[in-house]
Formats: sequence, C-alpha cells, structure tokens
Amino acid sequence: MACNPTIRPFDPGVLPALQRIRRAAFEPVFRSFREIVGAEIATVAFAHADSEQAKFLDDICADGSGHHVMVVMLGEDIVGFVSFTIHADMRIGEIGLNAVHPDHAGQGIGTWMYGRVLTHMKDLGAVLATVSTGGDPSHAPARRAYEKAGFGPAIPSVALYRLL
Repeated sequence: MACNPTIRPFDPGVLPALQRIRRAAFEPVFRSFREIVGAEIATVAFAHADSEQAKFLDDICADGSGHHVMVVMLGEDIVGFVSFTIHADMRIGEIGLNAVHPDHAGQGIGTWMYGRVLTHMKDLGAVLATVSTGGDPSHAPARRAYEKAGFGPAIPSVALYRLL
C-alpha cells in the first residue's frame, strides 16, 4: 500500500464526501447492471438505483440506525467508508454498504479497511462475519478484496428479471 490509511468513526459533517465516494464507486456497477439486463428492463429495474442507494447511505448514517459507519482517510482526504452491523444475539457481524473512491482502487485500501472492521466486530463480540456482493464483472474487485481479507466460502446467488 502506497500510503498509510487511517480509519475513524463517522461524523455527520463528512456525509457529503461519503455520498461523492458512493456515487463514483457505484456508477460503473449500475452501468454494468444496465448492460447485463438491457435497456428495457433497466429502465424499470434500475431507474432509481442511485437515488435509492443515496437515501440508504443517509439512513444508515443517521443517529439510531443500528449501523456502524467508519471513514477511511489518507492524510486529510476521505477515500472510503464501510458500514457494518452486529447481530449480538447470534454473535454475527455483517459488512454492509461500503466503497473506496475509484481514484484509490487497487491499492489494497479495501482489504485493509475490511481487516479493521473485522477487528471492531470481534471487539464487539462477533464470532462470525458476513458480507454479500454481486457476482457480475463490476463486483470482481470487491470480491477480490473480501477474499484477501479472509472471506470465503461463498454461496452464489442469482437475480433474474422478466418484463410483464
């Protein structure tokens, strides 16, 4: 890794930066989805994908959401974020919405970020961690980072679409 990242808890003043990172990181994912399903299905299925995900990020960053959100820094620059939840009764931690800005992709920051979150989960009593991601080509970098952080085995999942 070229630089030494740090991770800190979310504070509301950084939400606009997290939204910019989310938008930049997921634009190619949403484009890939549209290409996979075709224009006709995408017009219906993914018409509001970006705005729905933006609202989801707002919601998980809100006080009392039950989600933990951590912010990844390189020096003074915010370069990523990761959310997670702890299901204390089952002792399971779950990584949720997360992203590293594309300008910093491929530098090991995602793998590093997941390692830090796994430590937080363990400190909070989790004995198992889960994460879900897409199986399409646009999610290949995320899958590699999760695997480098020690995740596996995987249970494949498929989403099917049909116009009515």
